[in-house]
Amino acid sequence: MAIARYTEPQGLVVDLGCGAGSTLVEAIRADRLAIGVERNSRLAREAREAVVSATAHGGPGFAAVVVGELADVPELVGPDSLGKVSLVLIDLARAGVLGTHGRPDASGVLDRFSEALHAARGLLRADGHVVITARERDRVCWSLADLLSELGVGLDFRVVESDDDAARGSFCRVRCAAAGRTDVVVLKLASSAESAEPATRHESAGVGS
Repeated sequence: MAIARYTEPQGLVVDLGCGAGSTLVEAIRADRLAIGVERNSRLAREAREAVVSATAHGGPGFAAVVVGELADVPELVGPDSLGKVSLVLIDLARAGVLGTHGRPDASGVLDRFSEALHAARGLLRADGHVVITARERDRVCWSLADLLSELGVGLDFRVVESDDDAARGSFCRVRCAAAGRTDVVVLKLASSAESAEPATRHESAGVGS
């Protein structure tokens, strides 16, 4: 749904925690270009296999998988992709925001979340979106809304308002209902007029209990 709503054919999608590649497969089927960043080499291999299969079955798009951490995203995706991405996907658990090796860890969550948003900021084109998901079972002390508020995310992004128009529907409400107990926040890159100051990285030491 995010790919269909926030990108156009041949638009570029980056998943900062692509796992076994399900998002990349959907991007290929929808005639998008995609880059999946994955920290786990085993999952990255599975994602590459999924990409090859989707292409072999006639998917018109293209996807690549790279292995690395959030801090390495600019180098991993390459300079030609910076500032040209239509959609960045961040699953808090898969992208490593909540900790490592699938073990939620409250210490440093704000720093890691800030790192993910900083990476997204460098990737997005002027009208780009970020879709952030957090499953209830993965939460560590803070809700997604609280994390965004604590980071002062409004300096670089604005939260996309829910749409009450039944014809268009609310992406957040539909996504939450479909996923079951999943928080979803959609952000849009703020224009220069909306930003009070240049983008800055968060320097907090961590998260309290």
